[in-house]
Amino acid sequence: MKNYYDQQLELELAKNRLATLKEKKKLYFEETQPKSKKINGVMVQSSMIDNNKFLEYTAKIECLDDEIDVLENEIRILENHLIRMECNLKTMKGILEKVFVDRYINGLSIKKIAQKYSYSESNIYELLKKIRKILSK
Repeated sequence: MKNYYDQQLELELAKNRLATLKEKKKLYFEETQPKSKKINGVMVQSSMIDNNKFLEYTAKIECLDDEIDVLENEIRILENHLIRMECNLKTMKGILEKVFVDRYINGLSIKKIAQKYSYSESNIYELLKKIRKILSK
């Protein structure tokens, strides 16, 4: 299981990538639109770009739409996973909560957690087993 901060970082990167894809799509869309110019104070609209360019940009936009859909779904999954982690943390008390935080949020090793709480590593493994059981609900 990834720790909480890794999940947050992954979510932030996905959101940044989504913003970049949407900006790229906007630029491609603008390339498919007729251009306007002011000539001697009169607005003149140029004709549409040639058909090959139009088809090329349209194909690029469709590919970006597919990427955007996948990324939006990934973002929803990451957000839900973070929410579940937060909810699960609220259900844990005492040493389970501490071990959960140290292992899955702070990313500490089992050995470090055992040393921190003066438990054996096998005790920490058992606590993690209980935690995973709670998380699987």
